[in-house]
Parts: sequence; C-alpha cells; structure tokens
Amino acid sequence: MRPVTTTLSTLSTLSTLAAAAVLSTATAGVAAASDDPGPGATTHREVGRLLECTGTWMQRPVLASVYENRGVVNEVSVQVGEGAREVGAARTQERRFIRDGRVRATLDLGGRPARLSGTVSRTGVRSTVHEEHDDAGQHVVVDGVHRMLDADLALVWRGRGAPLECTGFAYDLPVTTTPA
Repeated sequence: MRPVTTTLSTLSTLSTLAAAAVLSTATAGVAAASDDPGPGATTHREVGRLLECTGTWMQRPVLASVYENRGVVNEVSVQVGEGAREVGAARTQERRFIRDGRVRATLDLGGRPARLSGTVSRTGVRSTVHEEHDDAGQHVVVDGVHRMLDADLALVWRGRGAPLECTGFAYDLPVTTTPA
C-alpha cells in the first residue's frame, strides 16, 4: 500500500511498535538491566494495550488499530481499501477506547461515521520482555511484561459491517533512558 495520509504512517508506526513488542517478547530471558542504570538516566512506566486488526469490508481490505498508553496517548485508526479507493482516518483522545472489556470507538472515515466495537479480554500467561536499543543519542532499556489479548471486533461503516481478525497484547513496561 502507498502512504497517502497521516493515518497510514500512524498505522505503520503502530505496526512497527507491535512487531518490536512481539520481537522483544521473544527475547524474554535475556538478563535484565542492572539496578544502577548510570548517571543521567531517567525511567518512566508505559502501561497500555495494542490491538492490530485486519478484515474485508465490501471486498476491500481493512486495517484497524487501537493503541492505548496510559498518560501518553490513546489512538484508534482505520483504513479501508487501497490505491485510489483508499480511505483512512485516525482519532486520538484522553479517554480510553477499551473500558470494562468493551471496545468502543467512532471516527470520521471519508466523511461518514465509522464504528469499531467489540470485546477484549486477557488470555494466557504474562511473558517477560527485555529489549535494549539506541535511539537519538539515548540508550533505551525496556523491561516488563506483556499479556496476550483475545479480541472480537467489528467495523461498521456506511451501514455495512465487517468482522475483524485481531491480535494484541497488554503491556506494563518500565523504560529507562541513559545518554549514550
């Protein structure tokens, strides 16, 4: 797909985040960072959920994401179609999109309201996460846990619905940055 809107780059960023998170889950068991991260280090905690969904609406591919990061950003994005028939939109808000196991999000998609709704629940056991990388002159260490989510979502747009297949996880990650 060709990037034609900010939404597509947002979806790409969220997909990259999801891939990095899954990759970091695979590296569980790597030794955790030391208790003393060094001079100039700062630590903050990221807690939230990420859902990545695909489906088909009227024979057009659908991509949808729900990203929540407590205290940082909550965003839903939807893309329907590709090429000349591609329509995408994103919406951010302070209030969470996932509350009490229910996903409820509405956004303007091509001038018409689109509703993403369904249920989500935790499944399986928590898995340990450890990742280290350098970014913008900072050494970043991420330690924490992920827990897979089971989601049953649908998109309703222009009076027609489409079931979505979703993968996702909840995360609780202390993130320590140190000048490199």
